[in-house]
Amino acid sequence: MLEQKCYLASGYLSKCLSDGLRQAAISCDICQRVDQVLQNRGVPETATGREAQRRKTRARVLDAAIVEFQRAGANSADINAIVEAAGVARSTFYFHFPTREHVLLELIRRDEDYLAAELSQFLDTRRDLPAVLNEIIRLVVALETRWGAALFRDVISLYFSPAAPKDENWTRHPTFVLLAAEIERARNRGELYDDVEAQDSAAFFLIGLHAQLISARESGPGRDEVLKKFVKSTLRSLQP
Repeated sequence: MLEQKCYLASGYLSKCLSDGLRQAAISCDICQRVDQVLQNRGVPETATGREAQRRKTRARVLDAAIVEFQRAGANSADINAIVEAAGVARSTFYFHFPTREHVLLELIRRDEDYLAAELSQFLDTRRDLPAVLNEIIRLVVALETRWGAALFRDVISLYFSPAAPKDENWTRHPTFVLLAAEIERARNRGELYDDVEAQDSAAFFLIGLHAQLISARESGPGRDEVLKKFVKSTLRSLQP
């Protein structure tokens, strides 16, 4: 049974979940993850010495792997270069990340938590749905810039590959939960069609956004126009 309240620094996510998007399989986990990002953004000081060292080593290996993945791509990355840069044994890399896909999944989890924390803070002030959609685009584009176009494509491609986690589910993503909550709120305010399904609409938007970014690879006015039209078409499908 989902706990009645999950306290975040922003206080926003718990309010979203109390508005009808409470799901035992997702909510507490997401609350805890976003809460840790908002409050800690690092290894908790209360962790035992061994656990703290393990987390620091994992983070160091991940950072080295990201640099190498950005240089060569996930499939061509040199594991020896990663372990040398991280200052660890090859076995240590595989202890933390049994496959290259595990590196990508860890990167997704870490950076999406940061993205969700930023979105949660943005939503501390009441926003209309167009503003929310445009802010998500801004945050995802910033994430793409930070990762690099090649690594961004590798990450997105993972979701459509046989190596994707079998239990992967949109409802386990904090950004999805926040967007679905905003769509639900907009529907409750009478701004959307009565039969709009918040979770379906959130999933369609996020999938479509990543597809648009991969298709229109070059940043600039042309891509900005594509994204602007994408937001307009999304809103037309939701609004009376």
